[in-house]
Amino acid sequence: MRLIAATWTPVWHDAPDLWLDRYRAALAEVKADRDTLVIFPEYAALEAAFYGGVSLDAQDWMRRGADHFARYCDGIRTLVAETGATILGGSGFADSGNTVVNRALFCAPEGEVFVEKHMPTPYERALKMAAGRPGPVIDTRFGKIAVLICYDSEFPLLARRYVEAGAEILLVPSCTDTEQGARRVEIGCRARALEGQVLVAMAPLVGEVTRCEVIDVNLGQARVFCAPDLGAPMMAFWPMVRAMCRALPFWMGLSSDSVPGAKTRMSVSQTTGRRANPSL
Repeated sequence: MRLIAATWTPVWHDAPDLWLDRYRAALAEVKADRDTLVIFPEYAALEAAFYGGVSLDAQDWMRRGADHFARYCDGIRTLVAETGATILGGSGFADSGNTVVNRALFCAPEGEVFVEKHMPTPYERALKMAAGRPGPVIDTRFGKIAVLICYDSEFPLLARRYVEAGAEILLVPSCTDTEQGARRVEIGCRARALEGQVLVAMAPLVGEVTRCEVIDVNLGQARVFCAPDLGAPMMAFWPMVRAMCRALPFWMGLSSDSVPGAKTRMSVSQTTGRRANPSL
């Protein structure tokens, strides 16, 4: 398994769907294939709406983002079909009945499932965003995976529910506009890895985005954490991760084949033939 956590800055495009070419080029850069699990950040899905030179307030961006979310998900499905990779697409505004939630598509060649942010931040609550449903534990060829979108990673009982249901890997797409917020999510990820004895991967939105006040300033750094225990010692994989970051400045990667002892801890990642079905 290769786990790739993206630090991503959405950009404006001259026409709809050009964002897909940018994603396609990024996946080609890291040679994404069937053995690759890729994580895009929270609110990265808004890039599908970044065309036309519009200037909107936060409420209107929520509406525009929701109107483009299905198109973004179709693009993620296309990338999965082209590469064979398993991709957690960036989250975005999505309609849920008469409300809007923060939702992401987890898509694999074997199947797909939507995940939602369960705990909106105070800013999101001010926008009248609704709390999403707790997501499933997803049975994949890499093992059992669950998703905690940004703020959700700061609440131990949410992660505990997933770990007790068998989750072995927690994915945390994030978007924070202050150093304090980025550090809170990072600390949450560290704590969840230690408490649950699981692998936790954090993929943040970064940089400045013009003409979109919802994600105008973004701070963070891709991180991969695990408890310093048998099979995945911290000191074994951090030098390799740093080397990959120097080569690929927009990505952080972890390969079980490159980590001494990791095959013992992550042997489930090498199994095949299991369908990506929710089990919770």
